[in-house]
Amino acid sequence: MARVPSRMTVLYSDQSLRDLGEIWDWNAKEYDIQHADNYVSFVRRENLRLASSKNPGRQILSADRFRYHIIKRRSRGYGHVVVFAIEAENFSF
Repeated sequence: MARVPSRMTVLYSDQSLRDLGEIWDWNAKEYDIQHADNYVSFVRRENLRLASSKNPGRQILSADRFRYHIIKRRSRGYGHVVVFAIEAENFSF
């Protein structure tokens, strides 16, 4: 029987959590609170999706341990680059 790959745990650094707060603040100011809530939820969902992906992100050549991925809702909209490391069963941002 084929083994089902386990989903990794996503861990956010303190700086990543501050960054998410700043992203929320900017969206609340530019749009509204609902938009800010929805966008930060979208970013978090995308991070979870990365954690269950077979080949998440692209390797950063100058820092072998780290990978990156660009998260955008639309091809022409704003986006954010997430930088992360895969450590055993943890996915750290």
